[in-house]
Amino acid sequence: MLRDPLVWRAGDGPMAEWLAGVGERLLGPQPGGCTVRGDLRWPDRPYGVPVGTGLTAGEVAELLTAEGVDGLYVRTGGGPRLAEPRVEIAPLAEGDRGPDGPGVRILQVEPAGAPAGTVPVFARIRTPDELGAWIGLLTPVLAQAPPPARWPAATLATPLGATLHHRRDGILLDLQPLAEAEQRGVNATSRVQLQCVAADFPQRAVLLAAAAVLEERPLPGVRDLAGWLGELAAAWGGQPVPVPGRWAGAAALPPGTRASVLRIDGDEAELMLRRPGRSELWARGPVTRVAGWAGPLLDPALHEEAPTASRRRLARWLEHTGRAALGADARWSVDRLAEPLTAAGLADWLAAHCPGRAVAVDRVTEGAVTLTGTRTSDGRAIVTGRRSGHP
Repeated sequence: MLRDPLVWRAGDGPMAEWLAGVGERLLGPQPGGCTVRGDLRWPDRPYGVPVGTGLTAGEVAELLTAEGVDGLYVRTGGGPRLAEPRVEIAPLAEGDRGPDGPGVRILQVEPAGAPAGTVPVFARIRTPDELGAWIGLLTPVLAQAPPPARWPAATLATPLGATLHHRRDGILLDLQPLAEAEQRGVNATSRVQLQCVAADFPQRAVLLAAAAVLEERPLPGVRDLAGWLGELAAAWGGQPVPVPGRWAGAAALPPGTRASVLRIDGDEAELMLRRPGRSELWARGPVTRVAGWAGPLLDPALHEEAPTASRRRLARWLEHTGRAALGADARWSVDRLAEPLTAAGLADWLAAHCPGRAVAVDRVTEGAVTLTGTRTSDGRAIVTGRRSGHP
């Protein structure tokens, strides 16, 4: 694995040189120097106290070396507004901050002024190619440059604010609606997040190189959903999404349905269909196999609700939904039952324990489908369908 430029360990060279490089790339000129905070104790000093202020990179290195710090990493993240990101330097080995822990001597190093280095950790994005250009600017603080990718220049339906979050265990790229990010920063609602280990970021970042990944799409009908999934499959190098039949393609989705890529986590993506007045519908699976795990969403039955008041109708819906989602008869499990149920058996159980409710699909993954609307008098029951013969 390639070395992360935002992590320093004893033996990587002088700490002062690494701190100076971080300062140039991420902090920019800091006439007020840096503050080192430490002596954190719970509960009387939960944020520590300044143990050094107005320090240069060399002076910070002297202080940390004297404290025995032998590893550092850079934390970046969102601030109160998009243009006010946080950049902090913290020890790799941090003490226990809990009420029974020994406390933390050195907590972090922070600049006196706003970060303004040569590498911007936030960006305003109006087209996918602007996102690609910004990711290219991050190269000095990445393990390697991103591979070539064609980033479309088409204007996004909603401009986005992008923030790079770096942690010891990886990178999170957070894309938010720009207006909310400008006003509320880290409190804004995310549109899509990409998360991975730092060394994989250049390869994972190109998964964002499509408007279909970055936009929330209105989907009036199943045919529109098929088109959106097809764009995702093409962008991620997967097999084509099957074309829905004439009747299925013409079927309407619940009014106001809007779909988006919620997150890309490693080599998996999570999609969300939002429907006003209804619970969300989720789907998750490997980015290169969208057709396999998201293709079942093209069956209109997966977007329907089945009332528990009609056992026969509910049983038919459960049987159809299981086959559509799994490609085989489903074995239904309830978290409070020892043995699995058939569709008819589950319909009986839901009618008895969830009266007056409407059951719907909650989540689809490779090899499993879960339901919502399964709240009983003792709380929500977790109902999962899997292929018969599979655990």
